[in-house]
Amino acid sequence: MAQHNISINGSTASNEEWRKLIWKQYYAQLVFVRVLSVIEIPIMILTLIALCFLVKSRPAASVFVSHLILSDLIQVICMLISTETSWPYERSNAYLYSLIVGLYFMACVAFERYLLVSHPIWYKSHHSLKLSCFISVIVWFVPLICTEVKPPYIYFDALHWCIACLIPYPIIILCFAGTWRGLSRSISLTALKRKLILGSLFLVLLTYTFLILPAVIMALIVDFGHYYSIVVMKFYPYALLILYVNPLADCVLYLFMRPDVGNIMKSVRCCRRHQRSNHKQDEHSVVNPQNSCCTVVCCISAQEPSSHSLNTCSSV
Repeated sequence: MAQHNISINGSTASNEEWRKLIWKQYYAQLVFVRVLSVIEIPIMILTLIALCFLVKSRPAASVFVSHLILSDLIQVICMLISTETSWPYERSNAYLYSLIVGLYFMACVAFERYLLVSHPIWYKSHHSLKLSCFISVIVWFVPLICTEVKPPYIYFDALHWCIACLIPYPIIILCFAGTWRGLSRSISLTALKRKLILGSLFLVLLTYTFLILPAVIMALIVDFGHYYSIVVMKFYPYALLILYVNPLADCVLYLFMRPDVGNIMKSVRCCRRHQRSNHKQDEHSVVNPQNSCCTVVCCISAQEPSSHSLNTCSSV
């Protein structure tokens, strides 16, 4: 049986080599998605339940994060279904749809933090639960602008999908830069609130830059490069695997929305200080055993000074 060679960007690779490479990538992706979904689905369900309870105390603060986690949950379910069965067209579109919705909710979280710092009076007077829910409904329908209808399916063109994914990135960068500048001039916010606001925006920026942007860039190269490179085809699945970790990173935003996050941070600091002080005391007692003996003797003499006076003098 003759082997056919495929010329790819100036290099040749046999059909058998490409078949082995594709199957290795497929099985690695299969195992990774199944293990990751077992971890992500319970965490996201618990985070959604906690956010629902948090809405009662802070109604407008956690609406965007709740919808972000919900879109991530849809992504994980689509990924898990794709490993169990073949990847149908509609499930691929459902995954892309929920991914785009999640990116726009990340931009909403960044813009909300920016308004809280730069325009606090307007934010407190106009921001409400109804407005947040109305904006959330609009965001769920925004990806339909980038779709093309071919009955009976609604699908995403590669160029439209990449553009829709790239639009929130400059918004997140501008909101992060504006919030950083505004925090230096804000007087009403405490130091802890400044750290929480900047930390949430920094987390959103890192998540987009390192988890989402590589997959979008690789998709642009593969779809519009008009050639296939062996290096590109090897690293493109890894970019997808990194993209699958995005829902797990978004759950960390829940910690920045909690009203008692300051107590959590303080308790962690107190535990660290307590461990450090205990460690220093242990080292001090090991290095200076005579000092520990003297302290024990002094404690005994302080409790019963008359009966242990002779023993104290003899021990000294």
